[in-house]
Amino acid sequence: MTSQNFHSADTIVALSTPRGFSGVGVIRMSGPQAPEILAVVFEPASGADGFPNRRTVYGHVIDPESGAVLDDGLALLMRGPATYTGEDVAELSLHGSPVVLDMVVRCIVRRGARPAERGEFTRRAFLAGKLDLVQAEAVIDLIEAMSPAAAEDALARLDRSLSHQVEGVSDLVVDLLAELEAHIDFDEDDIEPVPNPVPLLEEILFRMEALVEGGRAGKIRREGVHIVIAGKPNVGKSTLFNALLKADRAIVTPIPGTTRDTIEERILLDGVSFVLTDTAGIRNGPDRVEEEGIRRTQNALKHADLVLAVLDGSMPIDEEDESVLAACTNRDVVVVLNKMDLGTAVDPDDTRFGPVSRRRASVSATTGEGLEAVREIMAAYGRERTDCLPSERCAGLSNRGVELVEAAAVIVRSLLDSFTKEGVQRPEIVSLEMRRSLRLLKEITGNEVDDQVLDRIFERFCVGK
Repeated sequence: MTSQNFHSADTIVALSTPRGFSGVGVIRMSGPQAPEILAVVFEPASGADGFPNRRTVYGHVIDPESGAVLDDGLALLMRGPATYTGEDVAELSLHGSPVVLDMVVRCIVRRGARPAERGEFTRRAFLAGKLDLVQAEAVIDLIEAMSPAAAEDALARLDRSLSHQVEGVSDLVVDLLAELEAHIDFDEDDIEPVPNPVPLLEEILFRMEALVEGGRAGKIRREGVHIVIAGKPNVGKSTLFNALLKADRAIVTPIPGTTRDTIEERILLDGVSFVLTDTAGIRNGPDRVEEEGIRRTQNALKHADLVLAVLDGSMPIDEEDESVLAACTNRDVVVVLNKMDLGTAVDPDDTRFGPVSRRRASVSATTGEGLEAVREIMAAYGRERTDCLPSERCAGLSNRGVELVEAAAVIVRSLLDSFTKEGVQRPEIVSLEMRRSLRLLKEITGNEVDDQVLDRIFERFCVGK
C-alpha cells in the first residue's frame, strides 16, 4: 500500500533530455533542497537574489568549489505543491554538451542531491497524488509512441477519462457490496428479502468487457498491427516484404528456402504503425534448419493480427499452397497473388481461398504493380482496428490493466454462472468474491498497489522522467 501524501526527504537530479550532442540539454532537480542548491550553483546575470516562482532567469552555472563558470543558460524554479512531482522543482536549460551537462550534474550531487532512479520523478508524482497509475503508464507510452495513433492513445489516458471509467466500475462494485453487507448485518430474525445482485453484476460485467475490448484496440494503437507474410518457398515473400518497406531488408535469391528465420520491420500507414514480419517458406519435407524456420513461422502466425498469404499467381495452386491457407484458418487474411508480370494461372475467386469476404490482391512485387492496393488494404485494416467513434477519444488500458480487468471479470462471470445453475447464492459468498474483484480494479489506478508492481511499471522509464 502506498501513501498519497508521500514526499521524499531526498532531492534528486537527472538529465531530462536524451544523452548526446544537441542544441539544449535540460537538467532537473526535485525535492526540498532544490531551491537551495539552485541558489548555490546558478548565478543570475542580473545580479538579483532569489528566483521568482515559474519565471526563467538567465545566468551562469558556477562550480561553488572552484568558482569556475561551467556554462551559461536559463534557470527555472517551480515551487511545490503545484508541480509535476508535488515538490519544489528546478530546471537548468543549458547547451547540449554531454561533457558540460555531466559536470553540472556532478556539481549538483556534491551539493547534496542524489542521482535519480529510473522513473523516479513520475513515481514521486504518483505517490504525491498528482496522477494515478493509468496516467503514469500513459506518460511512458507517450514518450515511446511509434505512431500518431499511439501518441493520441497515450494523450487520451493522461486526462483521466479512462481512469474515470475504471473508477465507475469500482463504484458499482462498492454499491453492490453496500447493499449486500447491509443485509448481512441485519439480525437473523429480519424478514427483509435477500437482494438480487444479478442485474448489477450484469452491468458490472458489461462495463468490464468494454474496458477489455478498448484495451485490445489500445494495444494495437501502441504496439502496431502485426502483419505476417506467409507462403511456400519461392513465391516472392521476401520480395514483397522489401517492396512494402521500400528497402532491401531481406535477402532475395531464386533459391527456395533462402529465408530461414523471421525478420521484422516497422512501417507507418495513415498514422498507424505496422510490424511487418517476413517468414520462412512453409513446405513439405524440409531439412532440419528449414524445419526450425517453419516452426517460427507457425508461431508468428499465432500472434498475427493480419496475414498476407502469398501465392505464385503464375502457377496453379498445389498442396503446399493449400497447407499455407490451412495454416491461416481463423485468421484475418489477405490472399496475395504474386508474379502477375509472369501471367495469371489462378482464379482470384477460387473457393480454396476461403470466404468471399477474404480480401484478395494481385501484384507483382518485382515491378511494383498492385502494391498500392495492398498498402490500402493494410491501411484500411489498421483504421478498422484503431479508430474510435467521432465523439470519443481513443484510449485503451495498458496490458497490465487489461489483465487485471480480465481477472476481475472472471470472478463476476463465475458468480453469474452460479446464479444460472443454482438460482441463488449466499450474499456472504457474493460479497467475499466481489471484494476480490474490487481489489483488482483498484490496482489498475494504484489505489491499492505494492512496491513490486510500482518497480515493474517505473523501470520502463528513463532516468530523467
